[in-house]
Amino acid sequence: MIWLTNTNIDKIRYFLIQKKYYGKVSGLSWSTRLKGFGICLLLAVVLGLIAVIIYFVSGDISGFAVLYSFAVILGIGSTMFLMGPLNQLKKMFDPSRLIATIIFLICLILTLVSAIVIKSSGLVLLFIILQLIALVWYTISYIPFARDAIKKCCRSVINI
Repeated sequence: MIWLTNTNIDKIRYFLIQKKYYGKVSGLSWSTRLKGFGICLLLAVVLGLIAVIIYFVSGDISGFAVLYSFAVILGIGSTMFLMGPLNQLKKMFDPSRLIATIIFLICLILTLVSAIVIKSSGLVLLFIILQLIALVWYTISYIPFARDAIKKCCRSVINI
């Protein structure tokens, strides 16, 4: 077994220690955190589907925006079970993700304001689209070289 070198064993040991460390920090076992993740993610999906159904059945943009926003918050909250709240916040506000996080949070707030206070469906749609773009950009930051590949693809499409 060539791959079982001292370096690889140290990496595996480090990973296992990290997993135990996060379990102690959050006070939850790994299986409990997985269950919390699954439940939050399931609730996020259900709320998102209910939001879409409410919009298409009644045309209620305010109800859609509120439920959709809570679904997105629950979706992000679900990952806090996996890595712990403080670690999640540190990663969200890491310099490589800072702009996407700020744009996402601002658009989330503006989505709710435009739906509840202003009651403008055009603004709600705009902020939800911007929110989604920021969330996708944030998410792909976890995939090595994904942002660079997307930038290169976009540049080739628009010939910059």
